[in-house]
Amino acid sequence: MRIRWYDVALALGLTVIGIGGTRFAARLQHLPSPGVLGYSLIVLAALAMLLRSVRPLWTFVLAVAAIAVYLWLGFPFGPILLSGVAAVYTVGLRCSVRVALICCVAYLFAVAPGWLQDPLGWITWALGWIFLPAVAGVLVRIWRRSRVEQREHAVTEERLRLAQEVHDVVGHGLSVIAMQAGVALHVLDRDPAKARASLEAIRDASRESLADLRGELEAMRGNAPLRPSTADFPALAARMRSAGLPVSLVVSVDSLPENVETAAYRIVQESLTNVLRHAGPGATASVDVSCSDGALVVTVADTGHAGSFAEGSGITGMRRRATALGGTLDAGPADSGGFAVVARIPLPS
Repeated sequence: MRIRWYDVALALGLTVIGIGGTRFAARLQHLPSPGVLGYSLIVLAALAMLLRSVRPLWTFVLAVAAIAVYLWLGFPFGPILLSGVAAVYTVGLRCSVRVALICCVAYLFAVAPGWLQDPLGWITWALGWIFLPAVAGVLVRIWRRSRVEQREHAVTEERLRLAQEVHDVVGHGLSVIAMQAGVALHVLDRDPAKARASLEAIRDASRESLADLRGELEAMRGNAPLRPSTADFPALAARMRSAGLPVSLVVSVDSLPENVETAAYRIVQESLTNVLRHAGPGATASVDVSCSDGALVVTVADTGHAGSFAEGSGITGMRRRATALGGTLDAGPADSGGFAVVARIPLPS
């Protein structure tokens, strides 16, 4: 680490204040000028601040040693103590609480002999000039650490959100493409028309996935992307039907907040993608989007074979979307067979 410019400014400021203020302090206390030795100690205590960002304990030792010698020699009580305040504040800011406490006690006993005749003044001075600056340094360090943690948390949350969006967009598109490619290969020789329809579906799914991916990239660049809404549910259902999954769709809501619409669409999209991947041949799916008791209720159920259930990243992402809006999401095998996903997202009053 290098010496910081603000440490240089602090050292110079304390030097100027120490030299100039001590003259007035000597007059007010009817004491002689501290002379070369006294001013040298004032300068040493001030220049110790140059090391506060590099070696905070060295700063403390040099400053406190200079102050202790200064007071023991009986020089005027004055601005040199500001260097002590800066030193203990630095220790509290840059060292552990245990080290800061040890330093404060050491500082206290280093200057104690000059105050033994006045215990009350000694305690008041100890609190105001030693312990309070150290506590202030500790509090500022805690505050800075919390700000860093908040920024890191915000960055992590944004990365998770973008990863979830990319997972939903790309995963859904690739599932449709894989299913349609399998159909095209299966009927290529005996039913060219159906193979052609599958290839067209692959083309459309690729275009839609690329468009959604571009939207997310635009969001990363700071531009407002076009978010999916309830009006896009019919197109999503049609895309899944073209991939070979019969889907019944009931949407009985209108004019929802944008973030709620986006969450509902992505939950339905991921749920239908999971049905396409895992439900097995012959499965059907039903989607119901409605309002109940001040909440949006999204239900996606299928008639496939549920089998053993282990929550993966898709369901985790759907649950994260719901809980981010104060809602809940339940997913698991249904009592009547198949698999069901039920999300409840509260709506603003």
